[in-house]
Amino acid sequence: MSIFDAIGPGARALDYHLRRHNVLSSNVVNADTPGFRPLELVRELPGASSSLPLAATHEGHRGTQTAGEGSTDVEVERVVQPGGDGNAVSLEREMAKVAANDLRYQSLTKAIRHHLGMLRYAANDGHG
Repeated sequence: MSIFDAIGPGARALDYHLRRHNVLSSNVVNADTPGFRPLELVRELPGASSSLPLAATHEGHRGTQTAGEGSTDVEVERVVQPGGDGNAVSLEREMAKVAANDLRYQSLTKAIRHHLGMLRYAANDGHG
């Protein structure tokens, strides 16, 4: 076991939040695109069992990407009703999601930075 093993899950979480930011940003950019449906990055955690198996029933379906600690997939978000032009993006809702996602990303970077600082402190025998 390496002293850096504790950073792995944090790095994967940072990757997830970066990828989610890109998906949410795409929703914001397409807020005025007629017929656009907002997307969401869905994460299935390990051990979460689904009673229905996933199957690609159409050639346009995207598969999931397995990443050591679960899988993620971009899906069309289920929304109440699209507007008159068929666009279902709520700019306020998407911006709130971007802000929450950014807060989680910043918290993770702070925790990882703290962990690396403790490793540096230990490597310097408690000096600096």
